[in-house]
Amino acid sequence: MEIPNLAGVATKDLVEQIGSGSFKASYINWSRTMHLLRTHAPGWMVEAVPAADGSLLHRAPVGAYLQIRFRHPEGYYTPSVPQAVMDHRNNAIPFDKITARDVTDTQRRGACMAAAMTFGLAYELWAKMPLESGYSEHAPLAVEAPSTKAASAVVNPTEHFEQVVNTQAKSELDFIKACELRGLNNKAIQSLLGKVKNNYDQGIKNLENKDQEWVDLINGQSA
Repeated sequence: MEIPNLAGVATKDLVEQIGSGSFKASYINWSRTMHLLRTHAPGWMVEAVPAADGSLLHRAPVGAYLQIRFRHPEGYYTPSVPQAVMDHRNNAIPFDKITARDVTDTQRRGACMAAAMTFGLAYELWAKMPLESGYSEHAPLAVEAPSTKAASAVVNPTEHFEQVVNTQAKSELDFIKACELRGLNNKAIQSLLGKVKNNYDQGIKNLENKDQEWVDLINGQSA
């Protein structure tokens, strides 16, 4: 079976902007990326290849990774692509510190990355190339993200306060991803979730005005 070529499928209207100034970036949400896959490559479904022990996590010298590939109902499947389980700074998380949330985030991030590598889906974001309808690369590359923010994405939290800090954010997941990209730890994020009271748009806007000293303080209080 021929592997679909989805280069050029992603368009400007799917791109979202996040942050401002040096933290501004562009991305395509992971759910939109998967919708494009279902629409333009029907039948191809993402799956995580189990490790030898039956779990999803493949052990590495430091931490672990998922093996992501795509399978078709007719029995065909693509080569698997590894996606490391990483923290908000793109550092490998020690194996015994990996949580269920880390696994689900990695699966979404890896699915977008594998879709770009395998089908060329939204590869333009990774390559910082213009998308159809005049997408501009003035904003830095962002990926879903995966965040969970995903087109797709390798995230540098210093350059890319992305995948969720935009004025149109609508969900708790958006707020959590914005917190992660800002450098907040899990306990700090849970504390802030109780304070925003479902007003995620305002919560994300407030994060844009916070400096590293504030991040360190909140992380310290939640340690």
